[in-house]
Amino acid sequence: MKMSLFQYILILLVPLLAVNLYAAVAEADWLMQATQLIFVTGLAGIYLKLNNNAGFNAILFFIFFFLAQISGFFFDTNGLSLFSLFFYFVAFFGLSREALQHTRMETASKTILVYFFLLISVNTYLLLTHVIELERFMSSELEFDIYIAYYSILLIMGIISLIYYLNSYSKKSIYFVTLVLTFIFSDVFRDSSHFYMKDSAILITGNLLWYIGLISSLLFFLTPERKLRLLNLL
Repeated sequence: MKMSLFQYILILLVPLLAVNLYAAVAEADWLMQATQLIFVTGLAGIYLKLNNNAGFNAILFFIFFFLAQISGFFFDTNGLSLFSLFFYFVAFFGLSREALQHTRMETASKTILVYFFLLISVNTYLLLTHVIELERFMSSELEFDIYIAYYSILLIMGIISLIYYLNSYSKKSIYFVTLVLTFIFSDVFRDSSHFYMKDSAILITGNLLWYIGLISSLLFFLTPERKLRLLNLL
């Protein structure tokens, strides 16, 4: 019997998520990282299984996201390293390139423009405040610069996701907005757990968002671009 996309994801997610939650509570960082590596590999396998014509952007994303996780596993299990930053940059480039390829620019009203710049301003302020707060926990200027560069990349992705969604209103664009937001909040929770307080609840929340972000990435690459009717958005 042929399995659906939901069944594939469920079979992969449930055991790995259970082990990941245990690892977070037990503070077994290596085990937590291992489950994430397996999950990225599994999602890449599902993508290749369900898509005979694998796209360049998807392959780019999965390969370099996996390399970023590998880098974090061997060089710095809790934070970012220079290697992982580079790999994340290439992986997010694949995501952004896919979104931009399906973005058809349309003339926006003044209301939409105000809404757009307000959202960007608020998110920029919040991320900037978060990064500035991290500075006093950093061991070097290089580490701080890495975090500035990383969150700048996430902010750019956030801008792209808003442009894509406001010009598309498609299911594919909704998945892209979802994955960007979950990755941002996942990283904020990860940093809070690593730098501010060792709280398993914060770490578990960040991990759950990370898994949702990866699943949204898979759905984003598998979903064809098709504008939704207004009824579908309600």
